Amino acid sequence: MQFRIIKFSACLILVSLGVATPLMLHAQAPPNPNYVRQQLYPSYQDFKNDLLAKVGIADPTQRTAELNSLWSNLKTAGQVPYAQDGKVAFLYRGNSSTVAWPGDFNSWNPSASWQGTQFAGTDMWILEKTFPNDARLDYKVVLNGSNWILDPANPLQMWSGFGPNNELRMPEYIFPQETVRVAGVPQGTLTNNITTFSTKLGYSVNHRVYTPAGYASQSLSDLPVVYVTDGHEYLADHMGSMVVVLDNLIASGALQPTMAVFIDPRDPTSGQNRRAEQYTGNASFAGFVADELVPMIDAAYRTQAQPAGRTILGTSLGGVNSAYFGATRSDVFQHIAIQSPASFSNIFNLYATQSLQDKVDLFITAGTIGDGSGGTTFTNLLKTHSYDYSFLQTSEGHSWGNWRGLLDDILIDLVGPTASGDFDHDGDVDGRDFLEWQRKLSAGSLSDWQTQYGSNLPLTAVGIAIPEPTTAVLSLIATASHFLSRRNNRH
Repeated sequence: MQFRIIKFSACLILVSLGVATPLMLHAQAPPNPNYVRQQLYPSYQDFKNDLLAKVGIADPTQRTAELNSLWSNLKTAGQVPYAQDGKVAFLYRGNSSTVAWPGDFNSWNPSASWQGTQFAGTDMWILEKTFPNDARLDYKVVLNGSNWILDPANPLQMWSGFGPNNELRMPEYIFPQETVRVAGVPQGTLTNNITTFSTKLGYSVNHRVYTPAGYASQSLSDLPVVYVTDGHEYLADHMGSMVVVLDNLIASGALQPTMAVFIDPRDPTSGQNRRAEQYTGNASFAGFVADELVPMIDAAYRTQAQPAGRTILGTSLGGVNSAYFGATRSDVFQHIAIQSPASFSNIFNLYATQSLQDKVDLFITAGTIGDGSGGTTFTNLLKTHSYDYSFLQTSEGHSWGNWRGLLDDILIDLVGPTASGDFDHDGDVDGRDFLEWQRKLSAGSLSDWQTQYGSNLPLTAVGIAIPEPTTAVLSLIATASHFLSRRNNRH
């Protein structure tokens, strides 16, 4: 997917272009990562000319036969809707008085300007629009003004909190492969719901805890923690897919071993979603997370128990909540991840009335099509008041299809990769990494280990005896040089 990241500093702007409910959430299928849109025509206009020629055939029997053949070819090629050259033809076949296409691009409004035209003498409807060639957007079909259905000719779906929608993937859209579970990748552990009564809120809240692969072996400690609002949706494979993303990034070394706490806004008994009250500048909810949940997690797990080790993440109203946490609880959370925030000027203005520039790290994401103005409004304010922040925009809308594909950027930027030389991916560089290098000569560069030896955790914290550097390091480096010589002489 084409995207724009603005890394803003008070001194410098760098702009780079790259490619980049009570439902049983885990029972639903995640988006199809293997979809291929086949090009059938040299250009969009060639497609349109062929379609017009077929609907213009005078003989009804021949016209129907030609349209049936075209329709079959379009579906087989994954070309419903048909998209090429930045143009889209939404297509539908069936009997209806009206056909409309609401979606991210029109605030889900099946108004007259988004109603299709029926070709005379056929059951074929068409609506033509223009989108960026790397866009990914959610939509549905509305028949007769009120019958909302999934597009029967398009198998691509993306789930929202209200159920599935169809996906329009433009030709240059690239699927976020980090959201796909890969066989053989070590998987972390996710607890069942843990119910906690909050004295701050006066009611109980559910949360689930993710620990990375290897945590149970006692080899991991001082772990950063990401606290996630709307946690039940972020962790679902068919929505946020965050557990999969964490597993993949940690296994690749792109992200250091990291914990996550998924906070569920739904009432544990009734299922009522309380996000509208919790995520809109609620000091009691902030107090629950910062003063009740965080100490409980720090006591129960081997965490990096300081603001620099914690991230708060949320989307939409949850994004507003993240901004609020950054403005009011930077004593607990240093890293603030905000996806597609709703526009709440009273919360955004807290960054204008307080000097938080040295207290928080901010990463904001937003779509450019039907995703509201909250992201740009907030980043404009941050720029005016000389904050450092990262801002990533995509040609997408207010959708899990957008948010799930940006988690890797957020996590790598705010939490960070495995340290260079950390060959066993346990969050520090110590004697174990040298042993891993000995066992697996492709683990990495010995010079990285030599440079980073002893970084991150104290050597005594990992539970094994590591002699003092003055004796042990020299011995290990000498031994390593011997192994490196053997390695370089292998053919």
